Amino acid sequence: MDFVSNSSSTSFIYISDRQFTKESFFEAVGASDQGPLGNLFVSMYEELNSSIANGERIVGIDQVAADRDFDITPEVFERISVALTEGKRVVRGTLSSDGALAESILCVEIFEIETDKMFINAYPNYW
Repeated sequence: MDFVSNSSSTSFIYISDRQFTKESFFEAVGASDQGPLGNLFVSMYEELNSSIANGERIVGIDQVAADRDFDITPEVFERISVALTEGKRVVRGTLSSDGALAESILCVEIFEIETDKMFINAYPNYW
């Protein structure tokens, strides 16, 4: 008997003029690498970091406007536009539910991380 796997993938937007670091991630989410969930948060950071490093660099707002496969809110569209004008790095990262537990959780959950140093919007997450 064969089994059918239902996998999903999704995208998120990362905006910052600084490097995405473990410290900035933990500060932003209010978590620690200590305790019973510490390893999960470390894995989440690693998945996001890898996706940002390997993601699609957005250099013009036309890239976002033309991409019908990626739903963003008008507010996020405006943030991207402002960030590009300010010379900030804008990246479209991807996540898959086929990956490790941390990536799967990030893939299927809607989330937003915002500090004065970075902005991550994963509102289009759905499957």
